[in-house]
Amino acid sequence: MIQILPIGTRVWVAQGEQRKWGRGRPHVVGEGVVTGHLPCHDCWQRHVAGGGHVSAAGYRAAADACEEPAGYVTSVKGLPLIVAPGDDAVLAVPITSDERSAA
Repeated sequence: MIQILPIGTRVWVAQGEQRKWGRGRPHVVGEGVVTGHLPCHDCWQRHVAGGGHVSAAGYRAAADACEEPAGYVTSVKGLPLIVAPGDDAVLAVPITSDERSAA
């Protein structure tokens, strides 16, 4: 279980490189912002079964209607990164202060 952060929350994200079938996600580290939520499986299935579009806009609509999102999307260095339970290649930490510390 992960904490679903509100859209607009600033986060620090680290994503390890992951290769599957010759393709993969790049190694990314940096500050970002939560830009969207991921709908739970049931809400997505309900959206598609109801004739909803299988597109980025349709996915956003299903996520907006979902009361228990499964995860969220962040934007770091212009790249969209998905933060979801069970993905041990991604770490996201909310930034709660503008103060910087070496601690």
